[in-house]
Amino acid sequence: MMSIKEIKDRILGRSDEAAAPAAAATAQPIIMYSTRFCPYCMRARSLLQSKGWDYEDIPVDGDQARRSEMMQKSGRHTVPQIWIGDQHIGGCDELFRLEAGNQLESMVMGEKQ
Repeated sequence: MMSIKEIKDRILGRSDEAAAPAAAATAQPIIMYSTRFCPYCMRARSLLQSKGWDYEDIPVDGDQARRSEMMQKSGRHTVPQIWIGDQHIGGCDELFRLEAGNQLESMVMGEKQ
């Protein structure tokens, strides 16, 4: 379902490409297990997209095998579950905590903390 803003932009001929920055490569891969409509997943996606970073979004809605994989790797059953490189950082709250502490970008770019 499109938002009112998306409909308005489409009618006015505004391109999505102009609104969103091009995805940028990162030194550390970002992987996120998520569901489509989870508000925490949406917030995490929004932050990563606002940074213009490439990330792999692995949907677990309706996919018990993927959800089991996520739970085995993270030890948690909630979404999102996010990894930067080999480090499991947790969920949305932890992602935003790293951002607020000015640690997220250096972690993603592979810089020493």
